[in-house]
Amino acid sequence: MNNAEHQSASARSRRDQVIRTIVQEHQGLWRIIDLLDQLQQDMNINATQPDELLFGTIFDYIEHFSKRVHSQPKEIKLYQCLRDKAPDTADLLDKLEKGYLVGHERLQELRDLLHDCMSNWPQGREDFSHSLSRFTQALRKHIKKEEGVVIPRARESLSEEDWVAIIEARDQTQDPLFGERVREEFRELRHQIISMTPEHLGGLGIVHSPRVTAYHDQEEMLAIKGAVTSYGQIEVLHEVDISIKSGEIVSLVGANGAGKSTLLMTISGLQPLNRGQMTYQGRDLNRVAADRRVAEGIVQVPEGRQVFKDMSVHDNLLLGAYTRSRSPEVDEDLEKIYAKFPILRQKRHNLAGELSGGQQQMLAMGRALMARPKLLLLDEPSMGLAPLIVEEIFNTIKDLKKEGMTIFLVEQNASQALALADRGYVLETGKVVVEGTGKELLSNEKVQEAYLGM
Repeated sequence: MNNAEHQSASARSRRDQVIRTIVQEHQGLWRIIDLLDQLQQDMNINATQPDELLFGTIFDYIEHFSKRVHSQPKEIKLYQCLRDKAPDTADLLDKLEKGYLVGHERLQELRDLLHDCMSNWPQGREDFSHSLSRFTQALRKHIKKEEGVVIPRARESLSEEDWVAIIEARDQTQDPLFGERVREEFRELRHQIISMTPEHLGGLGIVHSPRVTAYHDQEEMLAIKGAVTSYGQIEVLHEVDISIKSGEIVSLVGANGAGKSTLLMTISGLQPLNRGQMTYQGRDLNRVAADRRVAEGIVQVPEGRQVFKDMSVHDNLLLGAYTRSRSPEVDEDLEKIYAKFPILRQKRHNLAGELSGGQQQMLAMGRALMARPKLLLLDEPSMGLAPLIVEEIFNTIKDLKKEGMTIFLVEQNASQALALADRGYVLETGKVVVEGTGKELLSNEKVQEAYLGM
């Protein structure tokens, strides 16, 4: 083979690699759309109430497919190259790019309609079903246009340099567009969907709660009123009032030394309450010992991870279930943790002290989840971690909320913590000085100036 033939073969190889990857991911997405049709049919014909967690995970997959591969529609390298080499495709590409933006809006509408459908079953079924039909039809149309027009025109028009640029294009987290990390995330989400899908629809039918309980009109889980606590003669918390409802993420932000960790230790029972009241699920928490609080569902992920460094990852996770007798349920929960944090499965025989800081944070969170918490206390989970790992940790917190977990998040990274929160509090020198919804605090001038660098 001469040099020209070798270059031609190399160009075809890169082109085929790109097209094969796109088509494979389209095929995975198409199967998910088919599953949505089956679930919709089951809901309508058999009057089966939707599996909210399954639907939510499917919506996560579709949203992840778009956001993770293309942080913004204008950043789709294939479209950029095609605009340059085939200007007559511009109108179609404009429509497809608009479809990415509209699709995100429609997904949020679907989530809201699913919430209404679950809350008002069966009255909310019709609106949810109609919106779902319109969404899946639009998604199929989008895929057909990409495969029927965009890819053939790209095959004809693009050069070897274009295909190389497409392969090397990077998304917002610096993983190549066609890299293994992105593909692995898609596979993991598909695995979750297959696991939850009923057997009669071709899934594994793994037992899970079909209902997400994270609704903001639920009962108060934790109420703190007039809390005062001291280290010796030094009063650290001064008449603190905080309320957390079931299913919420509540964020507590403040500077170092404001008393944030002290408040968490007081809730956990590691720091005595001098005055005031703490009520958990209607019970006086002052009468519950620290070890019993874990058994009752109050579980803390401490600042600095505090894993048992001389024990294996696997044994660290098992210690999280020390309040539960070893049972098949514990083994099932272990599998869930490994599915949530695949790196822990890979390193399960390693000593915890051999893990990186980010991996130790995942281990600390996994260990806490093994206790099956009702109220998860997170103390500075992003401290000392690289930005990419921080993103993964916050994505995990989002997933836990979708599963219905109640979370009290103490965090110096105020912008991310408040963006994630239903409500938030600002603590300064042991006092709550501002409270409100996450959005309200993000737009509060005092909070912006003091904590957001604005």
